Amino acid sequence: MLNKRNRILAAEAMANHSHLFLCPLCSTSMRVEELRQLICRKGHSFDIAKQGYVNFLPRPAASKYGQSLFRSRSMMSESGFFESLDRLIACQILAHIGNQPVRLLDMGCGEGSHLTRILDMMQTAGCHGTAGVGLDIAKEGVRMAASRQPHLLWCVADLARSPLAGRSFDFILNILSPSNYAQCQRLLKDDGFLIKIIPGDGHLQELRTAFRTANRSNSGSKLEERFRDNFKLIQSLPLRTRSKLDADLIPHAIAMTPLSWHADIGSIHSLQELSFLDLTLDVTLLIGQKHR
Repeated sequence: MLNKRNRILAAEAMANHSHLFLCPLCSTSMRVEELRQLICRKGHSFDIAKQGYVNFLPRPAASKYGQSLFRSRSMMSESGFFESLDRLIACQILAHIGNQPVRLLDMGCGEGSHLTRILDMMQTAGCHGTAGVGLDIAKEGVRMAASRQPHLLWCVADLARSPLAGRSFDFILNILSPSNYAQCQRLLKDDGFLIKIIPGDGHLQELRTAFRTANRSNSGSKLEERFRDNFKLIQSLPLRTRSKLDADLIPHAIAMTPLSWHADIGSIHSLQELSFLDLTLDVTLLIGQKHR
């Protein structure tokens, strides 16, 4: 019954915002039909899954990002580890729009915890009516996001061929994930903002030390340089916090990141046996607009 309700809620939300969708196969407009599928003018159709999302991929995409990783990211989000980051993003959006409803796209949304938390914070601040869209190539993450928040718009899709109409979004979020700047240029309104989160040298440094994973020298500066090449940098805001994780959260901290994929078992077990772990969040928020 819950899955049926999810699909109906998702279909209603997609019907209300069908103008945001564009067929990834032929680039024609789309509509919701019988609260079951999105169909374009040329007849290409994409089913709305029972969990409340649409898979726009023509064939399954291989991904190392599985259910356990997304479940752990969700647990870390619920613990409050990312709360300061989500609040900073929400505050920056509100500073630019006040309480006006906007269209917000999270490119690389994963399990949707960032987008959901940011929208909740905006609503608490009095900003209602914002359309939130989450897009990721990893189906497991999107499925999890949709099962929890079916009233938002969740898409499994290739960032390079996104099923979304051009110049549709006031804000695009890109949080600790690869960017597709060409698509950001296409999807963002001319006066819209791209908000990109890049890691600092100290980000998750305790895990890097335990796994003997070297920080990539100047990786943050290179990411910022590439951002500047594609967008006019309006603001750069550093954020660094340190959280004390209880023992039951340590396995989730390990599992939420690819840092552990090549770590030896002994290092992982040593971390898991700790009674607590201090973990650093070190990022920079970049806000940009299209070059004029």
